[in-house]
Amino acid sequence: MKNSKGILTGFAATLWMFMGPDVMGQGSLTPPGAPGETMHTLEEVYERTDPRTPISSLPYTISEPGSYYVTGNLSSTGDGIIIESSGVTVDLMGFSLTGDGAGESGEYGIEMEGSAGNEISDVAIKGGRINGFNSGLYCRYMNNSRIEGLVISGSQNEHGPNNLWGGLGIRLSSSMGNRIAHCSISGNQIAGIILSGMSANPCNENTITDCTISGNTALGVYLIATNGECDGNTISDCTISNNGGKGVFLMCYQGRCKGNTIADCSINGNGDHGVFLDGESGQCNGNTITGSTISGGGHIGVYLRGESGQCNGNTITDCTISENGDYGVMLDGRDSGQCNGNTIQDNRISKNTTKGIRLYHADGNRVEANNVWGTTGGEYGIQTTTGTSNFILKNTCVGNGTNYELDSNDTAGPIVSASGYLSATGDASHPWANFSR
Repeated sequence: MKNSKGILTGFAATLWMFMGPDVMGQGSLTPPGAPGETMHTLEEVYERTDPRTPISSLPYTISEPGSYYVTGNLSSTGDGIIIESSGVTVDLMGFSLTGDGAGESGEYGIEMEGSAGNEISDVAIKGGRINGFNSGLYCRYMNNSRIEGLVISGSQNEHGPNNLWGGLGIRLSSSMGNRIAHCSISGNQIAGIILSGMSANPCNENTITDCTISGNTALGVYLIATNGECDGNTISDCTISNNGGKGVFLMCYQGRCKGNTIADCSINGNGDHGVFLDGESGQCNGNTITGSTISGGGHIGVYLRGESGQCNGNTITDCTISENGDYGVMLDGRDSGQCNGNTIQDNRISKNTTKGIRLYHADGNRVEANNVWGTTGGEYGIQTTTGTSNFILKNTCVGNGTNYELDSNDTAGPIVSASGYLSATGDASHPWANFSR
């Protein structure tokens, strides 16, 4: 059996001969002096670990791309944050930007200063509160950017409630492809959100989603095309309530609002119309209102008006429209306007004060498969007046003063008022029959 202990002893001796005895020296065990300071402040840690630029006072101008963050609650007697560059992220970090409440023109919580031919893009603004400026956000020529998770309130207008360009939560002007999401916009003197397309500078393909827009003095959401375009915008999954005037207003003043969508929204308790599409002297065509609840408004639930312009080819479908102070739905083509080729289909329209559905000077529209019941003023379920070639098909009207009053120039399925089991022959079996009880 080998002597492993002897082998190890011999190896250690050999190693000692080659390396020498100095390798075993330990040196002094006494420390050279007191240790230096190694702690850092929180600000120093952020400076070393956070590549973002802090914003600690207002006004603050951003002229270079990058990521910026607010260090605390900040106030200003003028502007808040001014963004002049693309590729910018501003994180409010849950803090507030607060104005002086004077509502002076040009004083914005956050302003995007793009221009025609020098648009700003790829901007993100998120996570905080903006209060007491002329407008919370004013975005000019801003494309493909995001506004998320903001609470915006208390915007004032020094010129009073008749001037629409102040007292706003968010204004997008001549801006395209932007997204406003998860925001609460309330208590502003004029409107919650305005999208404006002016002259040759459109405001198209923007999205407003999952926002609460309430308690603004005049308007909830306002899309306006003045000699320009406001097309292809989407308002979805929003609560738009208790605004002093209209809930959602599309206005075409010698311009065009085309292909916009209002989907899956709750539009309730607004002081005037719930949704108003106004052709004015332009074109408000091809828009869709779907899957929404529109109730408790002071006037008309959904109002489509030509007014010296066009309000054609729009669709109102799968909505609940109830308890509004006048009509549930009105199509109005008087005053040299057009309100033609629209579709009102598969809606539940109930307990509106005077009429469920009214078509007036409106031609070639389709009213199909709606359930209209219980007008509280004892008037009409479905009424068409001074129009031609409208189609009234497969509707049910129950408990209205007069269920149907149809113009002789319209085309309608037979009106069946029988009770009990319906006949398998005759009008009751007609595929386009309307029912009245």
